[in-house]
Amino acid sequence: MTSINESEPVALMHEDDDPEHGTRRASHRTARYSAGLTTFATSLAFFLTGMDTMIVNVALPTITADLGGDMALQQWMIDGYTLLFASLLLLAGSLSDRFGAKRTFLSGTALFGAASLLSAFAWTMPVLIVGRCLMGVAAALILPASMALINEANPDPRRRAFALGLWGAGSASASAFGPLFGGLLTPIHWSLIFAVNVPFCLLVLALAPKIAPSPTRAISFDWLGQTLALIGLASLTAGVIEIGSLGVSSPATITLLAVGVAALVLFVIAQGRVPHPMVPLGLFGNDGMRISLIVGFIMIFNWFGMVFISTLFLQGEQGMSPFAAGLAFVPSAVVMVVTNVFSGQIINAMGTRFTVTIGLAIMAVGFIAAVLVPAPMPAWVIATALSVVGLGGALVTPALSGLVLASVDQRQAGIAGAVFNTFRQVGGAIGVAVFGGAIGVAVFGVVATFMPSLDGSLRAVFIAAAVLLAAAFAYARLRWSGR
Repeated sequence: MTSINESEPVALMHEDDDPEHGTRRASHRTARYSAGLTTFATSLAFFLTGMDTMIVNVALPTITADLGGDMALQQWMIDGYTLLFASLLLLAGSLSDRFGAKRTFLSGTALFGAASLLSAFAWTMPVLIVGRCLMGVAAALILPASMALINEANPDPRRRAFALGLWGAGSASASAFGPLFGGLLTPIHWSLIFAVNVPFCLLVLALAPKIAPSPTRAISFDWLGQTLALIGLASLTAGVIEIGSLGVSSPATITLLAVGVAALVLFVIAQGRVPHPMVPLGLFGNDGMRISLIVGFIMIFNWFGMVFISTLFLQGEQGMSPFAAGLAFVPSAVVMVVTNVFSGQIINAMGTRFTVTIGLAIMAVGFIAAVLVPAPMPAWVIATALSVVGLGGALVTPALSGLVLASVDQRQAGIAGAVFNTFRQVGGAIGVAVFGGAIGVAVFGVVATFMPSLDGSLRAVFIAAAVLLAAAFAYARLRWSGR
């Protein structure tokens, strides 16, 4: 019998000295590095698209004094961005799946930077409107592609949840930082609110070589679906926007809303009959997708409406300057950024269901607590309410985003993200129109009758928001309990 000492020499090699193991470790490090840069780039671009929804409102008087323009041109300067952003998201999601998320994302970022530069150097109001509309097109290209890139770069669900938290921090803080940056930059010169986007876009483009290539899909282009979706979303969004200026009973408003609804109904019918639909109706057959769409719509409806009417209240009722009013949004921005960063850990530890339901409950508490304070509502109460609502929203948004991606095939991540964000963008536009209507438009005629003050309208809006959040909470719990 031969002992081990008498056997042939055994070559013992440490695992770290194994060339194949070393190659795997290097590949893993490269993938994580690329995923980290992808998350950073997409979060930054997402932040820019969200900030430009709010930043222009503060600078409007200064821009008008410099470039002129009647009320219609001023409204188009603001709403042209929102209109194209919301109406082109489905098309952009389809393009992301067809040509690759990376190519679509970088194209949108380049266009956003160029359009921002055009807006900064605009010499007339029509030129500025063109720049703003192009920025809306670019934002639509960026949003679903950025969500798809997060999904591609983070196949592990736990790391994806963390990345979506960082990505969501860009969106969550943008609406709060927008009024602040607008109030800070406008006194220097209004062009800076657009020019500030350019260096950040260049930074994102500089990171392009570090972002992994995206897969493409050889799919047929659904011309009928694209056309109906564009007409429907553009008309619906334009109709909602016109509620604020023309009123809900205006013939133009009614026509736009009717055309929008009719086109979207035809779009749904067509998607069930064409051989290669832009939005496969099977996407909506999953409970997770339906929960994400409905809860996401209600949440952003409340948040955008709250930010809009709070800004008006602080400047109109409290007499604060644009910059001082913007400062009231800083605490909520900080809270949302920090919460989004840690939301991935909460989702991984407690699960999506718990995170969504507790986040909705926190948002409702923020609205109700503010209403209990005696009138007139102080600025610090509004800042606190914004922070509490933002805390809840920062938990819900990454959880819903992850639920969307988990509910569909990875090849459909672009269009699924586009559908989700279309619901959110349209919800935000409707929230501004409806909550703004609480001040004097017929949408909340009862509020105007019984609570003619802006403080009373603000409180009524907060109560309505809490009720809607309670409904979203009940719907989510009901659907999940039946699974």
